[in-house]
Amino acid sequence: LGGELRCDEPVASDIRRDGRATGVQTRAGAHSADLVVVNVEPPRSRAGRERSLSGFALMLGLEGRTPGLAPHTITFPADYDAEFDDVFRHRRPVRDPTLYASVSCVTDPSEAPPGTENWFVLANAPARTDLDWSTYGEHVLGRLGAEVGARVRARAERSPADLERETGAAGGAIYGDAPHGRLGTLKRPPNAVRGTSGLWRVGGTTHPGGGLPLVMLSGQIVAREIGPA
Repeated sequence: LGGELRCDEPVASDIRRDGRATGVQTRAGAHSADLVVVNVEPPRSRAGRERSLSGFALMLGLEGRTPGLAPHTITFPADYDAEFDDVFRHRRPVRDPTLYASVSCVTDPSEAPPGTENWFVLANAPARTDLDWSTYGEHVLGRLGAEVGARVRARAERSPADLERETGAAGGAIYGDAPHGRLGTLKRPPNAVRGTSGLWRVGGTTHPGGGLPLVMLSGQIVAREIGPA
């Protein structure tokens, strides 16, 4: 396709001239472009808006196999409202979180070594990087039960602070602004940046929303609007 990938070269800003995006500025210098597609939310571009939730993820390697385990499992807390009070009202790590567990080796055994399981566990979390998340993994593991904890042989974590550092989402809020209200999802930032031609947004913080299917759809929408190279 004639493209060029530049790794380890963070973009500091886009370059605009006469109301049009003309390139990007990195620490290596300026790069000219006919169009600019941004897949990271501009830092606090919508100052004052409440952030969406973030997430805390555990990646676990477990010894042994679990009879009857489904590839996707969700366990709900006794008080679902209290979970969202923790996230949005108190803005603290959820005491009794909903847990989503994905174990891909159930349907594709090649995803994990024989006799083991690969677990991805996700809990809702407030979009805060100023909290100490170092012990929350143990809390989540405890909610999974002693039988699961005793089988852990490998473990990695991703906190809201990690998500902010790795994705550029402020506070680790991977969905951008909180879409509260019936029309909240319709008020996401549009894919075309208003007031600047040739500048487009994709990803979970813009239209049509978060989650891999919608993130991919945002890319398809922008590609269709831009048209063939």
